[in-house]
Amino acid sequence: MPNNFRVTVVSLPDRESLVAEIYYDAVQWVEISQERGELVIQFYHHPLKDYWEFSFEEAMKILHEAKQELQKIG
Repeated sequence: MPNNFRVTVVSLPDRESLVAEIYYDAVQWVEISQERGELVIQFYHHPLKDYWEFSFEEAMKILHEAKQELQKIG
């Protein structure tokens, strides 16, 4: 996992299932949940910029790693 990314699998009070949160430099970028029997992804707004920007390969790698963590624990 690239150094600036962190994946955390958590239980949230407003969710029935666990979710995987992806942070970049301590700011939440994505949340992945499996509420309806399928994986659903929510992208968060960057607090200081108009948009997030990563290489395609880097983004896909961290999304895949978060999916694996969620499925392993959940």
